[in-house]
Amino acid sequence: MANAPDRVVLCRSMSAGLVGVEGYVVTVEAAVTLGLPCLTVVGRASGAVCEARDRVRSALSHCGHEIKPRKQIVNLAPADRRKSSTGHDLALACALLAAHGIVPEASLEGVMLWAELALDGTLRPAAGALAVADCAQQAGLRTVVVAPESLGEATLVAGLEVIGAKTLAELIAHLRGEVVLSPAQRGPRSGDGAQGPDLADVRGLATGRLAIEVMVAGGHNLLLHGPPGVGKTMLARRAGGLFPDLDDAAAMEVTKIQSVARGRPPEGMVVRPPVRMPHHTVSSAGLLGGGNPVRPGEVSMAHRGLLFLDEFPEFARPCIEGLREPIEDGRVSLVRANYAVELPARFQLMAAMNPCPCGYLGHPERACVDAPAAVQRYGGRVSGPLLDRMDLQVAVVPPTAAELSATTPGPSTQKVRARVEAARARQARRLKGTGWRTNAEIPAAAGAIDELAAMTPVAAKLMAALAVARRLSPRAQHRLRRVARTVADLRRPDAPIDEVIGDQDLAEAAQLRRRPQYADIAG
Repeated sequence: MANAPDRVVLCRSMSAGLVGVEGYVVTVEAAVTLGLPCLTVVGRASGAVCEARDRVRSALSHCGHEIKPRKQIVNLAPADRRKSSTGHDLALACALLAAHGIVPEASLEGVMLWAELALDGTLRPAAGALAVADCAQQAGLRTVVVAPESLGEATLVAGLEVIGAKTLAELIAHLRGEVVLSPAQRGPRSGDGAQGPDLADVRGLATGRLAIEVMVAGGHNLLLHGPPGVGKTMLARRAGGLFPDLDDAAAMEVTKIQSVARGRPPEGMVVRPPVRMPHHTVSSAGLLGGGNPVRPGEVSMAHRGLLFLDEFPEFARPCIEGLREPIEDGRVSLVRANYAVELPARFQLMAAMNPCPCGYLGHPERACVDAPAAVQRYGGRVSGPLLDRMDLQVAVVPPTAAELSATTPGPSTQKVRARVEAARARQARRLKGTGWRTNAEIPAAAGAIDELAAMTPVAAKLMAALAVARRLSPRAQHRLRRVARTVADLRRPDAPIDEVIGDQDLAEAAQLRRRPQYADIAG
């Protein structure tokens, strides 16, 4: 046992801080000297981190090594960033152990520590272990120590030694060289492979089925409008199964978001695109992200996947209008008094709405009972700028009795997904080296759309006519052009990738972009 210090002893350990879903290195500095016994934590520590003083004191008393009463100061650097996770407990305890001479300071070099401490010294998992491990790997550290429950996600990061310790005493023995804790094996690239209900169950709704196929194939946004009970939500529940599996980069992004946002770590790497269906009573912070500390909202949880908003006009106005930035930029910027956070939000928006408050405007068999002013007010809850950002706007009409009684099923999810994957593969070849993944991401600036979505002269004339007849904004014209590019990729998967868009492709795309009837009444 080391002697009590008669001068200031300063030792360091490494932890991490989280800003949104990204981590940064936190250096935990522990100074121990003679003086009035106390433990002070500085460096913009939040309430949860300040409470670590009592957890660490109790854990140290149970670790089997005597800690002399001394004046102890712990600093979390950089001091200008707020630290709010209980994952700092372990690094704080190890820095104090090194300062008291119980563990060699050299044993903490190149090691990032991330776990919450129980009062008896047991290591508990802390949220964000994957983001912390990724931060350690990028910072050039060689080892991460976590609770056993966090091994599954921390080992998903390649090129990093991950150790799981059950108790603080076990970790002390490892750092002192008395026992050896073997690194865990890298986690599997697996996840929830459930596809949901099959598209073959749908009878009729040919236009709706085509719309979700085009939506998924090209990464577009889709608005379904029509009377209640016609199958809008049914189509949405089957759209998730059409998405191809995530590649390694996208899977890491999605898994990292879920690691930070969920109360429990994901089971392995998430390989299926997420599908999120929040209720219309969700708050702005719940949808877009927020809180203290900032946590990802539904738009970030749907990153690289599908966000379905049923009863679209019923969502709060700040929620609906807050979707503009992530739809355009693929991220959410949250600005607070002392900091700003950017969260990833590259999702596909699928929304469903009724044409009027009663829901039966345009129904072939039931009459609408709402006054025109009520229809306008209802439709006005979805602003024109947001409606303009919906690439596909499709009316879903009730299927006929013959369609409902048909015994021959439509195309299955597996068959449609194969077409979607072929179209995505064609886009990947065309967009190689650009940083864009789908047709929906092709920007109008710098002539990219003219190069990657070129049109025949006949198609260009049709576009000009549609712009006049439908009063399409330049943004709407660009989005219609990108949808036509996707239609061509689905119709002719074996054609050269530099094939131009034809007038038939554009005409089919135009049929999938028809504004709701309330807009005609209001216009």
